[in-house]
Amino acid sequence: MRPETIRPGSRARSGDGPLKDLLLDSSIWKVAWQAHLAEDYETSLAAARRCLDEVDAGERPQLSLVPDPAAPTVQDAVVLCAKNLYQLERFDDFEVLQASAGRWGMIADETPELDAVQLAFASKRGDYVMVVDETSKYIDAHRRNLPPAIAEFLYLRGLAFSHLGDPDRAREDTEAAYSLFKVLDRDFECARTANLLGVITFKAADFKDAELWFRRALDLHTQLGMIKNMGGNRLNIGITFYKQGMFSRSLVELEAAARLMKEVGARVSLCRCFIAQGNTLRLQREFDAARDKLMTAYEVANQLMLSREEALALEFMGDVCRDEGSIDKARRYYSRALAIGRSIAPDGDIVMEVLRRQGECLEKLGRHSEAVTVLGSALTRTRRQGDRFEEGVVRRVLGENLMGLGDLDSAAHHAVEATRLLKGVGARHELGLARMILARARLARLDSGLCQDPSALLDEAWKSAMSALDLFLKMEVDHWILTARKLISIISGRRADLEQTERMIVAADRLHGHGPRKPVDSPIIHVSSRMRDLIQLSDAFADSDEPVLITGATGTGKELFARRLHQKSGRRSGERVSVNVSAIPETIFAREFFGHTRGAFSGADRDGIGLAAQADGGTLFLDEIGDLPLELQPQLLRLLQDGTYQAIGDPSQRRTNIRLVAATNADLGKLVAEGKFRADLYYRLKILELRIPPVTERTEDILPLLRHFLTLASGQRVEMWEFFNQESLDSMLGYEWPGNVREIAMVARQAHIQMESRGQVLVEVGGPEGRQWFFEGPDGVPETSDSGHVQLRVVPGGGHQQQGGMESGRSRILLALAETDGNRAEAARQLGVSRSTLYRQMEKLGIAGKTEINVTTI
Repeated sequence: MRPETIRPGSRARSGDGPLKDLLLDSSIWKVAWQAHLAEDYETSLAAARRCLDEVDAGERPQLSLVPDPAAPTVQDAVVLCAKNLYQLERFDDFEVLQASAGRWGMIADETPELDAVQLAFASKRGDYVMVVDETSKYIDAHRRNLPPAIAEFLYLRGLAFSHLGDPDRAREDTEAAYSLFKVLDRDFECARTANLLGVITFKAADFKDAELWFRRALDLHTQLGMIKNMGGNRLNIGITFYKQGMFSRSLVELEAAARLMKEVGARVSLCRCFIAQGNTLRLQREFDAARDKLMTAYEVANQLMLSREEALALEFMGDVCRDEGSIDKARRYYSRALAIGRSIAPDGDIVMEVLRRQGECLEKLGRHSEAVTVLGSALTRTRRQGDRFEEGVVRRVLGENLMGLGDLDSAAHHAVEATRLLKGVGARHELGLARMILARARLARLDSGLCQDPSALLDEAWKSAMSALDLFLKMEVDHWILTARKLISIISGRRADLEQTERMIVAADRLHGHGPRKPVDSPIIHVSSRMRDLIQLSDAFADSDEPVLITGATGTGKELFARRLHQKSGRRSGERVSVNVSAIPETIFAREFFGHTRGAFSGADRDGIGLAAQADGGTLFLDEIGDLPLELQPQLLRLLQDGTYQAIGDPSQRRTNIRLVAATNADLGKLVAEGKFRADLYYRLKILELRIPPVTERTEDILPLLRHFLTLASGQRVEMWEFFNQESLDSMLGYEWPGNVREIAMVARQAHIQMESRGQVLVEVGGPEGRQWFFEGPDGVPETSDSGHVQLRVVPGGGHQQQGGMESGRSRILLALAETDGNRAEAARQLGVSRSTLYRQMEKLGIAGKTEINVTTI
């Protein structure tokens, strides 16, 4: 194919027609066009101007009798000059050329080629809305006659739609432009448009299809010998690889792209290449190298006034800081990137991505409710833009935050959806992270005590963690390999504990002649992050032989933690001896605790082994340690220090190997100050301490606890709304529960008894200062999902069991409001409640009528 035939907008002209249609010297034109294809834009510009200078000087080429349809004209030379100026980023010179187009006989309203170049400059500056408006005017005016220039306007509008986050219209316009360029036999424009189609499909997370388009563009640009564009295509291929977790292949492509770009001095493209290299290095945890690349990219973008590239460099610099643990610094980078992104395209991909990253930072800061609001806005944008990759990542981060709020059902739902989406697009790195979140959600459900089949739940967690490890091994990123292996080790330990517990129960059944039975477990029912953190701390204490002091108000579950400490320790095969200190009379405490010999006192007709000996090789749990008689405290201290004690009536020292766990609802520090408890014993006990919060400090656990105790009382799984109306359930969150978990259990048992005997419920409890509270039975049937659970949805079309709790309820309402842009009627519909119920809950939870998204506060 001759170079002239691929030149845009050429027409056959001869004779003495308009100046713009005069033919040029083909030999000079050939130099100009070949230089343009070679991306030597200065040479191309000089040759094109020489063509025009000859026309200016009155020189005319010798015309043939039969005009050549591919012969270059004056207008072609002017347009080529404009395109060279665009590539050279010389907008001022372009404006001069456009203003002087009249001297070449080009009428302003009849030069769409120059208008297209002007709009290309506007697109490069990020003025996408203006580009859409202006291109639409031309396209609408020329739909019927389809002049060749319409393909260029379709391409530019598709490009603008892509940046504005409208992938469907972007793809529609760009495919139409590609077809027209193909018909016009314009390989240069076909290659450029194929690259854009790759970008659009890439944004839709169709990475395989995107790679095909990029390779098609690469083939065309290679045929044309266009080095800079070849570099751009390889850059895009490299980015598709790192999105799929193929980091090594990505860096190979990106390095090849950088070499091509440096060869032709393509600073803009090289800037983008540095950004991609920086992010890939960051994903490989090579933070110093990543920072160097990204800072270089930022400086170049700033010099060239490339707003989008500047925002991307800031965005990924924030990622480096976040991954290094510098959260506040990361948020400052994100805030700057967000401001630029909003100025370019308020609903574009940069805004969407930065909102998600802000949500990740808020999660690390423990500000889960704020994160859910921000992520709800990001999720809405991902759906609008059809970006399945980003939707999967947003759902992964949502799962993490909802887990932090104790909303375990919703956390698992989002984690499952994230794995589905990310698996569908082949995003290995993010899929591995999502599967680890899913495994952690399963473990959290197990720890909450709300699961029916611990073995099945552990199997699910194991499979998720193993598949994550498999993905990370393929990516060869040591950090994530070690993280996945650590998670698998935790799950393996939990499985081993469960299996050993079952074996011990079977052995005990055989010893006592019982038939087989299910393992009896006393789970610590919770959904709150505070209790989950406390359980993790307890498990960390379990393997130590140091004493543990458990403090907390009456009824908070101190004995359950003591039991868990024993079950998780290396002493679990030994005895766990529990003693309520306050229940043993002071006069006989010493002999009961340390034992006695025959004849040591009146009536001692045999040796007494004592609690210290019974617990040998196991755990001794002393409840209400604050009531221990003062004269016995030195003996307990000696037992803790060297493992020795003296039985009543025996002058010799005895030895025992115990692990002491003590609990109290008293202020031992105050007792020490009053002289009622020895300071040395207090500080020996206080080496490891667990402080159990009252239920008023973890209100999200109240309703799950109530459902658990109702289920125990009924002997089968039941729901709260079968026993209490919604108003009573809401008021339970505001009641002070002086008896803590024990009082919740009492309310559940009373409700069950009343429902069984009378068919209705009215439970009376006493609040502080004599105030009475009444929890009433159901006054109607609430809306339910297909599974019979109270319907409270956190995303359109997804029903989840209501877990209750101040924070989890707040997170769901905030998420629904964010997804509906503050439309409370629509939010109520999504949540499956009436508007009046939603308004009441918003007022109770302190949620403003209009939810603001604010992510710039550090």
